[in-house]
Amino acid sequence: MHFIMLDTCVLLDISTKKNYLPIVSALENLVSSGIIKIVVPDLVIAEFDRNKEDVADKTRKRLSHEFKQVRSVVLEFGGKEKEKAIEVLNDVNSRLPLLSEANYATILRVEKLIEDSLQEKISDNAKIAAVQRGLDKRAPFHISKNSMADAVLIEQFSEFISNNDSDSNVFIFVTHNHNDFSSKDHRQPHEDFSDIFHKDNVHYFNNAFSAIKSVDDEVLEDILFEHDFTEETRGLQEILSIMDELFDKVWYNRHCDLILGIENGNIRIVPDGTKEYGNDVIHEGILKAAQKSAQQVVDKYDNTGPWDDFEWGMLNGKLSALRWILGDEWDMLDT
Repeated sequence: MHFIMLDTCVLLDISTKKNYLPIVSALENLVSSGIIKIVVPDLVIAEFDRNKEDVADKTRKRLSHEFKQVRSVVLEFGGKEKEKAIEVLNDVNSRLPLLSEANYATILRVEKLIEDSLQEKISDNAKIAAVQRGLDKRAPFHISKNSMADAVLIEQFSEFISNNDSDSNVFIFVTHNHNDFSSKDHRQPHEDFSDIFHKDNVHYFNNAFSAIKSVDDEVLEDILFEHDFTEETRGLQEILSIMDELFDKVWYNRHCDLILGIENGNIRIVPDGTKEYGNDVIHEGILKAAQKSAQQVVDKYDNTGPWDDFEWGMLNGKLSALRWILGDEWDMLDT
């Protein structure tokens, strides 16, 4: 038997994103045929119930907002074919409520999967082990955020393996939360979980597609053909939101370099009004404003570094790529 434990983020994603519809169908197929058994801790069920409406509502609002943006652009720049384009858009607009309702229909399907799952009650041992992880600063406590729920989840997975281990059973943990659970190679678990994923029958996946393909390589191909599956395009607001976060983090890291330069004596602090400029001086007022902004960045995000060269390169690369998509030249990294 294949036992698959799904993180809350996986359940929410497959409930509300069009490109995950084949995953829902594949899980239904594999469960009904007795090939897999989905394992869902009560902690995950509570988190899913608490967040499903909010996530679905955000999806509905995103669809509506994106439609208004597209319609506005067509009205302004549509040219001779504007009327035809508006006619098509009006048709899409009339179907937006149906698209929103489709989200709720998918949520009901996921809730049925949860209902038919093997529901696990979080044990006291899992809670104690999670606390010990926190004290030891081991993943998922390796970043500056409260990761107790994630720690309890992975410890419950470990306990479930111990209670059900046999040569005929395979255990799979699936999460889309690579920050807390993955190593630098997001396909692999963090090194602090090596005691859990060291056996050949225990597997880690950072996406549901790969997890299902590891169980049955053909089931998804059939379902994808039926769904006529295509990748979902990211919304403009989602791109802008991520760009803002990347901008803040890139700026903050450069601010930290500035502070280090001051501490090393390479940069002098000069009074406001002093007519000195350049990379080796900074005015008191500018520094105070920068320190205030830096604190706002730290308060806003869970992880503001420090990052190694690979992570720093990824941040800059992501910002450059998103800016290029929206019209900037490559390597535009001004902050």
